[in-house]
Amino acid sequence: MSSLGNLSEKVGSLVSRGTDFLKKYIFGPNNERLDFVMDSFYKLSPNQQTGLLLGGVAGLLILVFGAFGFYFSRVSALEKDLDDSFAALQRLRSQAQVFEYEKKRYRELKNIISRASTGFRPKPFFEAKSNQVGVSLTDLRSTDADIPSDSPLSQDFKNISVEFRLPKVSIPRLLKFLGELEKSGKNLNIHSLQIRTRYGDRLFFETNAKVLGYKVGRSG
Repeated sequence: MSSLGNLSEKVGSLVSRGTDFLKKYIFGPNNERLDFVMDSFYKLSPNQQTGLLLGGVAGLLILVFGAFGFYFSRVSALEKDLDDSFAALQRLRSQAQVFEYEKKRYRELKNIISRASTGFRPKPFFEAKSNQVGVSLTDLRSTDADIPSDSPLSQDFKNISVEFRLPKVSIPRLLKFLGELEKSGKNLNIHSLQIRTRYGDRLFFETNAKVLGYKVGRSG
């Protein structure tokens, strides 16, 4: 208890010395500055005293209203910042929902392509389709290639490129063959198609085609 009492006395002494210092700094030793101000005020004429008092009151009011104006302006700015923050948070939550939805769709796409490309071998598949439709297929070449890095698919997929030639095919059978490829469920799309007439033959044509597909994984 004695230690606590000593500490309290020391703190009280420090506060008292600080208060005395401020009084001397503002009013001067023995209130000399305050006495000087009061003497100067009483030496003024009544009109000057009234004007000085009114000016002081006006200055005080300006100071008070200025402080209130600054306070309310800061409160208004803070409210605007809070509103903007809540709006940004709402947009972020909305974007997070969109991201999760698109992420789910991407996983579904990956699963679809994975199922379609599992065990897929281009040469036997294309030869079987050509026999099914009744067209002659030659010069079949298939390669795997990375998708360009600027595509979002490049991280998880790669292209399957299949090129072939139909040396003698009618337009109806060509369309049927290409349709069978695209609706096969192997995610194949016609990338390029060149049809040339055969000399002296108006019913059959020579065709070169390139078909692109997708598979999960990256080459190399």
